[in-house]
Amino acid sequence: MGNKVKDSVIRIVKLLVYYAIYQFVFTYLAMIICGVYYLSANGMPPEGVEGIAKIIAGADSPVFAWAVSLGLLGSSSMCLWHLMHFGYFKLGKEPFKQVKGNVMLLSVVFIFCSMAVFNYMAQAVDLPDNLEVQMAQMAKNICGVLAIAVVGPILEEVLFRGAIQGFLMRKFNNPWVGIVIASAIFGLVHMNPIQVFYAFFLGLVFGWLYYRTGSLMPCIVGHVLNNSLAAFTMYFGIEEIEIAGEMSAVSEVISIALLAAVAAYMVYLINAKQPTVPQPWRGVGGDEEAPAEQQEQQ
Repeated sequence: MGNKVKDSVIRIVKLLVYYAIYQFVFTYLAMIICGVYYLSANGMPPEGVEGIAKIIAGADSPVFAWAVSLGLLGSSSMCLWHLMHFGYFKLGKEPFKQVKGNVMLLSVVFIFCSMAVFNYMAQAVDLPDNLEVQMAQMAKNICGVLAIAVVGPILEEVLFRGAIQGFLMRKFNNPWVGIVIASAIFGLVHMNPIQVFYAFFLGLVFGWLYYRTGSLMPCIVGHVLNNSLAAFTMYFGIEEIEIAGEMSAVSEVISIALLAAVAAYMVYLINAKQPTVPQPWRGVGGDEEAPAEQQEQQ
């Protein structure tokens, strides 16, 4: 048991360090590139160095949004390549065929209903959204949209579900060890309070689907759907109150309860349509490290 815990801690810390290094390096480089481009196009601002700092590092600055967007796009792409190249996770030759069409559809409905329920819960606890302005700025440019809605979700599923949860499910007999730990880490790395809360609970949904279907594809599709909807609402400036309209508090609670009931029914149907638990995730490197992963450590 001690070796299992030790191996798991080493794996998680190592992967998170890679994740952080890629983000830091690419975001820093993107800030330099965007800063140089701004100066070449507009010249030195009247405030001098302080003015440049505000333009490049200001939370509501379009230049800063472009820098962060480019940095996330680059870091996510390279980190994804790293995980796949060194064998932390393998999608396989036909990843979309790992899940039957009816199970995939049920999974998407389950994720959509869960998103609505967890979003309502996150709004109800009234946690601060420290990145609201920055995310809204990123949703205004194509690199930001790609990073938020496509590349970022794919990387996060491969990293947190595939590389971390999959490893833990191979190490421990209880799959919920991997599901809960991976979801907690997934929530915490977002750092923004409201995202930590929301991402943890949505991570439990993704984690269960990964375990239950044996495939990462429902998680990737659901994550892309979730982030695409978020990017869409931020781009057009749609507020939660606008979506809710004039719905009363009682009507909201009833609607959320119905969505929760539908989500629970989707769980029942997924279990019924797929009575056995497929385990392709056990084949990702087996019980030992993947050969390429061993090469990386040498």
